[in-house]
Amino acid sequence: MHSESSIEVLYSFEDRLSGSPLIDNKAMVTPLSSSDSQTHPSVAIDITGPEKPTKEKPPKWVRRVQLIDVVNVILILLVVSVIILLELGYIPGKKIGFYCKDPLISQPYHGETINAVTLLVSNLIVIPLLVLLLTDFCFKRRSMPWMWMNDAWFIYKDFLTGCGLVLVLTEIMKALVGEHRPHFFDVCRPDTAENCTAGQYIETYECTVTKYSHHFMADTSKSFPSGHSSLSVFVAIFCSYLLQTRLSCIAGQICRMFTICLCITWCMICSLTRITDRRHHWWDVAAGMLLGAMCAIYTAYNNHSKIKQECIPRVAVSTTTLVDIKNKSAKSEII
Repeated sequence: MHSESSIEVLYSFEDRLSGSPLIDNKAMVTPLSSSDSQTHPSVAIDITGPEKPTKEKPPKWVRRVQLIDVVNVILILLVVSVIILLELGYIPGKKIGFYCKDPLISQPYHGETINAVTLLVSNLIVIPLLVLLLTDFCFKRRSMPWMWMNDAWFIYKDFLTGCGLVLVLTEIMKALVGEHRPHFFDVCRPDTAENCTAGQYIETYECTVTKYSHHFMADTSKSFPSGHSSLSVFVAIFCSYLLQTRLSCIAGQICRMFTICLCITWCMICSLTRITDRRHHWWDVAAGMLLGAMCAIYTAYNNHSKIKQECIPRVAVSTTTLVDIKNKSAKSEII
């Protein structure tokens, strides 16, 4: 029996972690020779256990695709399809009659100042991206572009979601109401409007003008509410809230107010020109502005935590030098 020899005790890693008592196992205890005991006077313990097999992780693109992502894509395609079909007139709206010789729908058609392409490009791409570039890159994170681009994308995504809400509600209301535009008689020229009595209500009619497209003819009875007004007001209020919230530093006051004025001015141009172009009645524009404002407030309220950023206030720093710290009548010099 080797009384001074060391004993090498081998046991599994799981028994070591679980704190289970060591089981006397002769197969796991090996006496060392006298020569080894001089060089190894202590007990050697092997706590390494067998390596557990690791599962292969799927590729990143597989892990990122989840069920909610598929549902979101389906909903986006559905919403965009509904907007396009309603706008182009492939989903028919309500067809109402008119009063013969009605002056409200007897205005001439002279085109429009802000067409649909200009409206969508400016309000969905140009203005929000410029505002995000101004608020995040120029004033907040100039040294970390990858971070502000990531935050800007999440805000822009929520902005587009709010725009989709505005457009869907606008198109549904247009299809349900079916109000005639102020230039209805000039564009449509109903077949039953020639020999009718002034003030007589005509319920059935057919347009005789064929030089306009199907989309434009269907659009003559979609005056309420104004889509230009609802979308432009939504963009103006949301971007103004974004500027007011994220550019809260003193250095950004002038730039903030100037940019907000530009957003509101463009909103007023898009809205009021619909009346001067005889494309909408004044109540259509008012209803569109109200709808856009409500959707903007709702969207900004739900995304306040993403939009809000803490701004370090500017504090005046002064250096004070004491002449005699022990003397109570010591004077201080402010540099």
